[in-house]
Amino acid sequence: SIEKQKCGSAMIKHPEIAREIIRACKRGAPNIPISVKTRVGYNKVEINEWIPVLLEEDIAVLTIHARTRKEMSKVPARWEFVKEVVKLRDSLGKDTLILGNGDVKTREEGLERVKETGCDGVMIGRGIFGNPFLFGKEGKAKDLKTQLEALKSHVLLFDEILGTTKNFALMKKHFKSYVQNFDNASDLRIKLMDAKDAREVVEILEEFMKTSL
Repeated sequence: SIEKQKCGSAMIKHPEIAREIIRACKRGAPNIPISVKTRVGYNKVEINEWIPVLLEEDIAVLTIHARTRKEMSKVPARWEFVKEVVKLRDSLGKDTLILGNGDVKTREEGLERVKETGCDGVMIGRGIFGNPFLFGKEGKAKDLKTQLEALKSHVLLFDEILGTTKNFALMKKHFKSYVQNFDNASDLRIKLMDAKDAREVVEILEEFMKTSL
């Protein structure tokens, strides 16, 4: 439904709309850096046709998801395309920062991607699900109690910040990422998925930690 409106990835096929939106954002927020995140093409790789359109608008940051729209997330991200975009940026003499995105699961892996592609940084997407400790020294929770306490904090923050505007069911997509690979994880997930609100989730987690840890 989004793409039928020539939005989202469909803008790769309608670059004039992308330009309009970037310019409107600049007019509306003249003191805020404007960034864009995009894939490398729609049905095929279109770096040389699509990326210059964005760079010519002198955006502050361009994040490259190293797959096409057609590929979704069904194939491994191809970071050689991020390297190509960096070279293209340099050849055009632009100051836009280039961030890479796709399949990065650890801080160390992200730093390695920066080194091998020359990009300015990495955006981590699904890799952060269930692991807010990723950017720390250890890269993961020190124990299961810390992991579940993080989930509890996440739930309470969701309720505090988004509770009046978003359906609580949106929070449930994170439960599997936090609750896996330990004894009785499946049973705990089932209980959490049946919870109606943040209060019930907190009660379920506290009871589990009290009786099982």
